[in-house]
Amino acid sequence: MSALPHRSPLLVLTVVLLATGTPASAERRVLQEEEGIRVEEQPGPGRTLPVLFGTTTMAATPKQIADWIGAVHTYTDWQHNCEEARVLPQPDGSTLTYNRVGSPWPVSDRDIVLTSTRVDEEDGRIRIQFRETTAANAPEDTGAVRMPRLRGSYDLTPTEGGTLVVYSIDSDPGGSLPTWLVRQASKALPYETLKNLRARAEAGPPPGP
Repeated sequence: MSALPHRSPLLVLTVVLLATGTPASAERRVLQEEEGIRVEEQPGPGRTLPVLFGTTTMAATPKQIADWIGAVHTYTDWQHNCEEARVLPQPDGSTLTYNRVGSPWPVSDRDIVLTSTRVDEEDGRIRIQFRETTAANAPEDTGAVRMPRLRGSYDLTPTEGGTLVVYSIDSDPGGSLPTWLVRQASKALPYETLKNLRARAEAGPPPGP
C-alpha cells in the first residue's frame, strides 16, 4: 500500500468487495482462533480463494497502528510472505505501492500494484482501504505472476485500553494454484499479518525509511 493521504469523513468509500459488498458475518466460517486472533473465511462460487477476515485487539491507538500500515518500507517485516514493497511516485504527485508476495517452489511469486485511501473519523476510528490498480510506470517484467485482484481494508476502532482491528482481504492470485496452498493461505495470511503487526504496533512507532 502507498503512503496514505487523509480524506474527509464525508468521502464515499469504496467497499471491500467493490461489486458485491462485504459479506455478512453470519455467512463466514471460523478457520482459526489462537493468541487472540480470529480468522474467518467467506467462500464464493468460482473463487480460487475465499474472502478472508482477521480480527484482534491491539494495545495501541488506531493512529499508532495506522502509522505502521502506512510505512511501506516495513512491509517485508510484518506482512505475511511479503518479499518486496516500495512506493511508486506518480506524475500527478500521488503514490502507488508495488508489492511482491513470495510463494513456495514450484509456485511462482505473485505481485500487484495497489492504490489506497485512509479516512480518519471524528470518533477516533480509522479506515484504510486498498485495491489493485494499473499505472504507466508500474514494473511489468518482474518474473512474477501479476495478480488480477487484491482488495481489502483495515478497520481500526478505539476501545478501552487499545484498538479493535478488523482486517479483510479479497484476492485472486491468478494462474493455477494447488489446493494445499490455497488452504494454507486461507489461515496464514490474516493470522500471521495481524500477529506481526500487533507485535510491532505495541512495541512503538515504525522506523524511518
